[in-house]
Amino acid sequence: MDRGLFALLASEVELPASVEVRLADALEADFPALVRELRPPVVLVGNLPYSIAGRLLGELLVPDTPFRRIGCMVQRELADRLLAEPGGDDYGTLSVYARLWFSGERLLELSREEFSPRPKVRSTFLALTPRATPPRVADVAVLRRVVRAAFGQRRKQLRGALESEFPHAADALASLGIDPRRRGETLDESEFAALANAFALAGA
Repeated sequence: MDRGLFALLASEVELPASVEVRLADALEADFPALVRELRPPVVLVGNLPYSIAGRLLGELLVPDTPFRRIGCMVQRELADRLLAEPGGDDYGTLSVYARLWFSGERLLELSREEFSPRPKVRSTFLALTPRATPPRVADVAVLRRVVRAAFGQRRKQLRGALESEFPHAADALASLGIDPRRRGETLDESEFAALANAFALAGA
């Protein structure tokens, strides 16, 4: 929490009547309650602290997002992960969640020279818009278990990566026609959703 900026805005800056400044920890904030208070539609915009950006976005990338759109500035490497496609080195857990429920777009790339003091990393401002018709996910908690297991050991074949968490992984993969020798990083978001639904149906 930036207490110095909060104090400055609260005491020394003349803000429009429509602006309210609050001091809170974003990782503990109840965003759905805030949206209800503000009344939809609500757009979330932020220059995210890079040390918590991944954790915060992991909480915000959900199927029932209360936001009409999310715009945020993050470290460029994190933006690469959020917008990555299956099969690449940047593709991982956040990529799957973002692709399942949002469409992402780079709006602005910022160099180190555009900040003072100059940071060690480059930055990207991106927009995430909820998908109108995302793949159906029966149980988001099961999906998260599937994604974590698939990427827990990236070089492991899919069957071996999943079996420690889901003993009947081979049956689920066979029922969906997914080659068990593939690696998790090759599955797209629809395949992850289908796998999670199969495990949820089996009572995983």
